[in-house]
Amino acid sequence: MNEPKRRFDWFGFIIGLISLYAGYLVIWYPLKSLSTVAVIFGVFVILRGVYQLWFGSQMTRFLGVRSGWTIFGAIVNIIIGIIFISHIHVGVAVIVYMFAIWFLLDAVFQILTSRLYHFFGKKYYILIVIVACLNLLFAIILLFNPVLAGGFIVFMLAFFFFATGISEIIEAF
Repeated sequence: MNEPKRRFDWFGFIIGLISLYAGYLVIWYPLKSLSTVAVIFGVFVILRGVYQLWFGSQMTRFLGVRSGWTIFGAIVNIIIGIIFISHIHVGVAVIVYMFAIWFLLDAVFQILTSRLYHFFGKKYYILIVIVACLNLLFAIILLFNPVLAGGFIVFMLAFFFFATGISEIIEAF
């Protein structure tokens, strides 16, 4: 059986190089990276608000149902997006605290649901409880140390770009 000859994927290779470069930029310019994330988030929230306005108008038009809460939510989203874009420092702070609160809520959820893992064995249950408590401790540290939380976000973003770049380059060959 002859295997078809695979050609070099230039597009994947270029995407991989761009991803590696983006990872490099994230590491060397962490504050600008967080600012960029805040702006992207702001644009996303504005677009979501515009979509909600359109959706609310369609609900009224096709279903005859007033959608006051949908329109209210859309306006709030647009205002939040504008704040994120026009006051980047506020956007960065909010993202850092959102990240810390997300970790905190996830850790609390892990602790609350850990009893369900008791059915898989006592050792597994104890491991889950220990990991959940460590996650809770880490979340509290992030919540009260926003600089560390921001650094962690930058590290995760850089790791994502590096991992994506390496995998794209490997897949190109």
